[in-house]
Amino acid sequence: MAGEGNGVATQAGGTRVSSEVGREPRDAVSIPAKEFDPLGVFLANHGGSTGIQHWPLERWRQEIQSLKRMGARCVWYLPMEFGQRAKHDFDGNAPYWRLQQGICRAIAEAGLAAGIYLGLNDIFAETVNANPDWKAKEGKYFQEEGEVCPSNPAALEAIFELREKLFSGLPQIDYVITPITDYGGCSCERCSPYPLTYLKVFERQAALCRRFHPQAKIIAAGHTLALDEEDMLRSHLRKSGWVNFVADIPRGAKPIIKYYINPEITMVNGWGAYGPCPALPIIRRTYREDYLRVAGAMPYSEGIHDDVNRFAVLRYAVNPNLSVLDVAREYAEEWLGLKGSSASRVAEVIGGLGAEAGIGRAYFWTEYGTGNKDTDDRVKALIDARTLNPQLKDNYRYWLLHYRAICESFSSPSGSLSDEVLIAEAETARQAFLRLEPEYGRFVASHHVSLLPGRSLWTWPRTFRTAWKRENTFLAAK
Repeated sequence: MAGEGNGVATQAGGTRVSSEVGREPRDAVSIPAKEFDPLGVFLANHGGSTGIQHWPLERWRQEIQSLKRMGARCVWYLPMEFGQRAKHDFDGNAPYWRLQQGICRAIAEAGLAAGIYLGLNDIFAETVNANPDWKAKEGKYFQEEGEVCPSNPAALEAIFELREKLFSGLPQIDYVITPITDYGGCSCERCSPYPLTYLKVFERQAALCRRFHPQAKIIAAGHTLALDEEDMLRSHLRKSGWVNFVADIPRGAKPIIKYYINPEITMVNGWGAYGPCPALPIIRRTYREDYLRVAGAMPYSEGIHDDVNRFAVLRYAVNPNLSVLDVAREYAEEWLGLKGSSASRVAEVIGGLGAEAGIGRAYFWTEYGTGNKDTDDRVKALIDARTLNPQLKDNYRYWLLHYRAICESFSSPSGSLSDEVLIAEAETARQAFLRLEPEYGRFVASHHVSLLPGRSLWTWPRTFRTAWKRENTFLAAK
């Protein structure tokens, strides 16, 4: 997906960008604007994210306000993945629980609808360890820590004891999404067929939530199911009046919220390890093709690295007739503070980014890599923008884009910039992350040295080529 739609065309100033930037497809049609319910972003603050699970409340408030300014009317988050937490995290005065309540309150205080992502059958791992016969049977479904069999009466009561405390303790819940799996599920005979067990437990959970939050809308999701189970879930959801939406699938059952990997905006090419992977042409095309079938848009996000893609989703959800260059320039103006030629040139850079980065190693071929000859032009354009607009040094969004451009240059075996310049720029960007967004900076720094461009010369095409040719000179000298 990362390299899709990345043919290049020369633009003014020497920057090469995607051939799809600013260009309507041949079958372009005018698509009328419509209201989306909900429209926003799911900030997935679980243990697998790229730093946001470590944010203090003030940083959450900043992000919520930014999303509102981008056009979001709703924010989802994950207040308690029980299997990844301990009992003490859920005590009344526990810092973690107070933070989750504070996040929910901050969403409401911003005038936005608040949504939560909640697993169906997870409890605290320490409770599972104390009651091993409660443990869910692994097999067909994507499971994580602390999941118990919902057909075990004692385990089921433990599930709902925790959820009652969660629902009663959060100040506002407008949406609840609980997928059938990822995370969740049980493959035991008592739970078979699992789609029916899921709906039975989920209906009880929905009723419990609405006891405290009567306005809450319920979202089911069937991603990762086998097709026969998907059909079973679809059939029964049509008759389930307590469910309001489905997240992507099963289609034909309820109004659709575009949510997970349709389109992918956050895990694409590196999961944030190489900065953002802008996918504006893909996002635009996806919304144009699916627009009339979709009722809501809540893209799954795992960190600030996908900020430009989130912005694109929120813009295309409102107006899929915008070109890639339209949206890229809006981002450059509104979130980088650029004007005139600087905004135009950086918009072209955003439209051109998205090639593969960090593609591995090949200790025998000095030309391995992406062969993207335009990468260095984008790095130069961003360096020029920083020179002309010194305030960019304190804008983390700039450094995210710059780091991506650098990583794509390191993935190309040759270019017009020297290794030394790229190495220095990569280190400067990583230091800027630690200064401006330390949680993300620590995430990047935690990766193996081979994943950090400029730190390991032997695993990136640009510097490998130089290092390997240097080695071969010693053979020639003999």
